[in-house]
Amino acid sequence: AVVSTQSTGAIGRLRNNLIKSAYEVEAFEEFARQVKERYDEKQVMDMEFDDAPDEFKDPLMSTLMRNPVKLPSGVTMDRDIIQRHLLHSTTDPFNRQHLTHDMLEPDTELQARIEEWVRERLGRK
Repeated sequence: AVVSTQSTGAIGRLRNNLIKSAYEVEAFEEFARQVKERYDEKQVMDMEFDDAPDEFKDPLMSTLMRNPVKLPSGVTMDRDIIQRHLLHSTTDPFNRQHLTHDMLEPDTELQARIEEWVRERLGRK
């Protein structure tokens, strides 16, 4: 809802004030539509998989991990969430030790288990 409201206002301002060409406004409009679509899909997925086992959930956001990575501290998090954290801080959120993107290790075994759980779950519906 917020994405839709904000993008609609921005598109109107771009169009009304002739800030960008019609082509650029249309491209932005399409981009905003795609963002909203992805956001809506994620919201549905998060609600649908709310009862996932705790080991499948990100420890900070409690959402189903889609791309789990291991931090040097041993904690496993979703890559998108830790990368967002690293935009603001170069520390591990659990022990405040130095942390960079290249220190994240994919947890492929856990990812395979999560994907299998999701497939089984979707197959029951």
